[in-house]
Amino acid sequence: MTGLGGYEYEYNFFGEYQSAVLSKRPAIEQLVLLDDEVANKIIISRYEGPVDPVEWEYLEEYYSGLFADFITERIEGLVDPTPVTRNRERFHQFRSDIVALNRKLPAQRSARADVLSGPAETVLLKHLRERGFDPSALDITHIGRGGGLYLLELFVTAAQQEAYAERSLLQPLLSEAAALGDLSEAEARKRLRAPLLMVSLWANQETGLERWQQNDREGILEMATATGKTVAGIAAIADVCGAFPEQSESTRTDEARILVVAHSNAILKQWEREIQEKLGLPMPAHDPGERAADVSFTDGRVEFQTAQSLLPRYDRDLADEYDLVIYDEVHHYANESGYGAAIARPNYKAAMGLSATIGDDASMKRRQLTDLLGDVVYTYGVEQAQRDGIIPDFDWTVHPTPLDPYEQEEWDETTDRISNQFERLKHADATTELLERLPVPFVELEDLGDFIRAHEAAGRTLSNDAIPEEWENLAATIHSRSWIRHRSQPKIDDAVALAEEYLADSDSPIKLVIFAMDIETADEIADRLSGTTDDVYLAHSKLESSSRKTRQTVQRNIDAFSRCDNGVLISPKMLDEGIDVPDAEVGINVAGTKTKLQLVQRMGRVLRKHGEQRPHFHHFIAMPEEGDYVPGLDSKEYVQELNWVRELGEMIGVQPVIDDAGVDSELLERAEQRGHELWAQDLLEDLEVETVQGNVQLEELLNALTFEATTELLATLDLDGARLEQDNWQTAMDNLRESETLPVEGLQRVWWLFPLYHERPSELVELLEASREALQPDEDETDSVANEQSLTELEDMDLEAGENKPQEASNSSGDNSPSEVDSTTRSEG
Repeated sequence: MTGLGGYEYEYNFFGEYQSAVLSKRPAIEQLVLLDDEVANKIIISRYEGPVDPVEWEYLEEYYSGLFADFITERIEGLVDPTPVTRNRERFHQFRSDIVALNRKLPAQRSARADVLSGPAETVLLKHLRERGFDPSALDITHIGRGGGLYLLELFVTAAQQEAYAERSLLQPLLSEAAALGDLSEAEARKRLRAPLLMVSLWANQETGLERWQQNDREGILEMATATGKTVAGIAAIADVCGAFPEQSESTRTDEARILVVAHSNAILKQWEREIQEKLGLPMPAHDPGERAADVSFTDGRVEFQTAQSLLPRYDRDLADEYDLVIYDEVHHYANESGYGAAIARPNYKAAMGLSATIGDDASMKRRQLTDLLGDVVYTYGVEQAQRDGIIPDFDWTVHPTPLDPYEQEEWDETTDRISNQFERLKHADATTELLERLPVPFVELEDLGDFIRAHEAAGRTLSNDAIPEEWENLAATIHSRSWIRHRSQPKIDDAVALAEEYLADSDSPIKLVIFAMDIETADEIADRLSGTTDDVYLAHSKLESSSRKTRQTVQRNIDAFSRCDNGVLISPKMLDEGIDVPDAEVGINVAGTKTKLQLVQRMGRVLRKHGEQRPHFHHFIAMPEEGDYVPGLDSKEYVQELNWVRELGEMIGVQPVIDDAGVDSELLERAEQRGHELWAQDLLEDLEVETVQGNVQLEELLNALTFEATTELLATLDLDGARLEQDNWQTAMDNLRESETLPVEGLQRVWWLFPLYHERPSELVELLEASREALQPDEDETDSVANEQSLTELEDMDLEAGENKPQEASNSSGDNSPSEVDSTTRSEG
């Protein structure tokens, strides 16, 4: 049919259009399609639709029915949805106001009627936030921006909030959109660039910010992974810039200069995005590059620098004085002669350090950071976060797995080489001379544990050419032997099988994060899982030919992982710190953990509050056969990991399940026993042992005991046998926790009595009885000096029982816990 002006309409009658186009689509697609047509008819003058104007009333009538169904289906039975025509009219007016706002903001001159642009949505939600509404209630990120359905969903979500949560959001949304539609272009752009904190702080974030403010805006927030450290830092920026919704303008800093310091460009890039999002600032349509770009806003700017770039030798051009400096992952900056310069160099009026863990009150790292930056003004741990519901309850399992025959043969051959190399250098003159120069608590090497500590000390204190070639060769052989365990194929096979089991259950979609030891292993796991699910994503440094392209691909993969329902994200090291992993319910760790911080951080990647899903963390450890164990090196590494996970379990009240299905249980028991003996030797020699919260010495274990705690332990433990059983010890620890006899820190320290006295229960009886006698409350309060003396004698008694070497104990210094040599033979991402 030819209409007015000679226009040829595609369909003469609406019935034809309905039959040919609409009837083949689901109702929601019909609604979106017709909504687009109705919007264009309203907004665009002389718009010619798909049907003759004479038939247009039938199209609108059909659209009204779909719109009514859509609205009432979402809120039916909750509130009166008001007359359909009224809701439709309100929605169309809302759309018209959005179009007017779109046209006044950057790059939106040709905005379509059915699209809510990013800048327009930002200004609208900021306007609501200023008036006391929480815009998070209108989060509809589950709908892609760019079509009519987004506006419809925003409209319905506001109506739902009124229905479910009794929040008056629909009318304010419509009113604010109308008001913004009347703004001038200059005013609209000004509001877009004005910072405003768009999220409501959690209670722990509010408390941390208040403590920091009360400490003259200087100090460290120690907050467990996944409890909102970054948002707490952004809240500090909002505090300086007067960007809280109800904050007085008198507290705003004009032309504020803010600096964010982190140890990698990837972390800084995430800070850039988070600041833009949380402060309601415009985000660039195209990624400007791999480095974070300054974020500018009205009356201020945020700059970004890596810690390395702030070292004096790089002579960075810094502001004369910053209004605020934020140091993320501040535990990296404890060494004053190293990255501590990143703290010392910038001049600032206010400074905030952020970290998940920097050690307990007695640790050297904590003391150094306090001297450099300021007090730890707020600590918020995992256990407290669980009580508050920020971190959910979770399950975790440790999976020991055997080496395959070829790996075992390689293990044995490498073991022989290590023994031969060690014997040759053990009593060499060069070794004797070198040990006299090193800050270690011994003058000769008794076992490989001594060598590892000495080699680490040499690396810290001597130049490379001052370390004998024989030492470097032995260190490299030890490192290569460690990699046999780390890349063990049965461990990878078991982890892949577990992941397949999770992903193959179509009735229970789930997201997994797998931590691999290196890029090669990550690629192998990804290739093997690609047959189970299409949503397999990698995050490592070799995905593309350039670092810029790699970073963009990694971010795309993480974003895609966040949108999928049933998928896996695999990474060697890039996810250990700071990179956000959204909505991951299961973590599988097949990489070795060199430090307790890595284990805590990897668990934190999955300990996220997400609906009703109970997270589960799986930790795989490769176990060689008993064979040729090297004294000072073997068993200890296994028990180090096992004790870390158990100690962390003590801190949060959830012990891991040890799955020994893959290896001989007697082998596990013997390996654990050897490891306990080595731990006991270290403690009795007064050497520091690294734990989840810092380094623990024997004296600290004893100081953690109280009269009530020793009484409870003596009453609960079965100490008459040849060994102390794990389940019996766990019952005693549960009783201590439930009775609140000890604080969390005390529980962590007392727990270490188990690996120390696991095979020596009779000596533990002596220790506890002597401790209880020394701690017995004195009615006349005159024997405090005597009590202190008793504890000292108790300590001396225990040191003698362990055949302590006086010279070694007196000269102990530094961190003497074993760790792997830092050279690498494979790319670790």
